[in-house]
Amino acid sequence: MKKILEYLKYFVCGIVFGTANVIPGVSGGTMLVVFGVFDRLTEAISGIKKIIHNLAFLVTFALGAGAGILLSAKVIGSMFATYAVQTNMFFIGLILGGIPLIIKLGTSEKKVKPLCIVPFLLSMVLVVGLTVLEKLNLFSMTAENITGFDAIFSLKMVASAAIAAVTMIIPGISGSFMMMLLGVYETIIGALNDMNFFVIIPFAIGAVIGIILGAKLISLLIKKNKLMVYSAIMGMVIGSVYAILPDGFGFNLQTGYGFAFLLIGIIVSILIEKLGGSDTEST
Repeated sequence: MKKILEYLKYFVCGIVFGTANVIPGVSGGTMLVVFGVFDRLTEAISGIKKIIHNLAFLVTFALGAGAGILLSAKVIGSMFATYAVQTNMFFIGLILGGIPLIIKLGTSEKKVKPLCIVPFLLSMVLVVGLTVLEKLNLFSMTAENITGFDAIFSLKMVASAAIAAVTMIIPGISGSFMMMLLGVYETIIGALNDMNFFVIIPFAIGAVIGIILGAKLISLLIKKNKLMVYSAIMGMVIGSVYAILPDGFGFNLQTGYGFAFLLIGIIVSILIEKLGGSDTEST
């Protein structure tokens, strides 16, 4: 029963990860951290042998991520359009509910030191700065109309997806933001809605390449200095709260409703983290 609950948690985390990476401003990497599967995932895809050893976990997570991407393209987008404040504050609640776990994971080997403030502040400033750039609407949002195989376009999508995928697993940095920066966000969203596989397939290939390379790098950094890496992660997570703070936030009825959803998000985050136990075991 415990094993079933554990894999149910992986599937749910995959859904949240996939959903988060489609929504501008929301970081899939942050969701991995707050649900306690960040270390497990980055370690599991850091090499071919690791991938084979963790295949059941990865398939379960990937199925959830795929479902989350399709769900967000069809449903979550309309929720953000209609109930922006409440939906954003629900995601903020998910983040806040996972902070105690981040502290626990980061200090599992060493206690917090004064030097931890440096990576914390630098990473928080980075996320807030990128968010400010995103809010200035400086990026291309024009979708490309692709109706057949195009070698040059396919190579562009593979490269763009690889770059964006690295940011997808970095806490605090939105994968969708990077796609906007590269000018492919609207093209991908349109392709998902239309099930255009001339766009989806090369993007998926690039995403797999980027996630594996990014996971290898993050896994190595965690092994070298877990405390400092998690200090930086905490800064990114805190910065991501500002990144998804809704535009309509203020002293109004919408925000009042939003706080109810924030509390629901905190509860959901804690429940998911408890589902099947936290992932502190070695892979």
